[in-house]
Amino acid sequence: MGDGRDRAVSLDDALIDEVRAERIDALRGPDSPEGREIGRAVGANVARHHRASGLSLAELERRSGIRADLLQALEEGQAVPSLRAVWHLATALEVPFGHLIANTMLSPASDPDFRVQRAGRGRVLASADGGFRSRVLFLEGDLRSPEVYELTIAPGCVEEAHGHATDTFEHLVVVRGEIEIVAGESREKLRPGDAIFFRADVPHAYANPGSEPAVAHLVLSYAARH
Repeated sequence: MGDGRDRAVSLDDALIDEVRAERIDALRGPDSPEGREIGRAVGANVARHHRASGLSLAELERRSGIRADLLQALEEGQAVPSLRAVWHLATALEVPFGHLIANTMLSPASDPDFRVQRAGRGRVLASADGGFRSRVLFLEGDLRSPEVYELTIAPGCVEEAHGHATDTFEHLVVVRGEIEIVAGESREKLRPGDAIFFRADVPHAYANPGSEPAVAHLVLSYAARH
């Protein structure tokens, strides 16, 4: 990190190595007008939750594995985060992933109690190589809505995730193709129509062992916050 601190090898060190390996600057997502718009919105959300958490910048750096200067750039709207970086930040701040991508829909809902999201709409967050894509199927920031995503996984892609906040669970149903889920020591291969429920506060992974893109719908649930 260049600050002279002695740090034991830990999960945090592994996170830093992983994030740095994903992108040269450890944070960058798609460099496009839409990507920069997402970056500004996510940065504002991160800054708000960071202030509310009471964490120092150094502690957020330690928890997320993202350098302090990059965190500052993000909070100031000057960086576009990758999908993995947003997940790391949500875990570090102990908030639902959806809270960090709130206010990023292409257009507001005209009727908050009856709304339709067409197939071609909804924010898409992708891994660095584009093999793992997550499309938001809910209106970010609406606390009545569960977190629902459409996952698209390219053939041969393996997307690894570190554990989320304590007592986070995932409910996933396969729509097309094959998906293999690994959660802790458990592993299962799923086909269209199969559903799985698993703890997501442990390291887990999504893999597509098939020859065609796989699609699944994912719902996240979190422990009640008191």
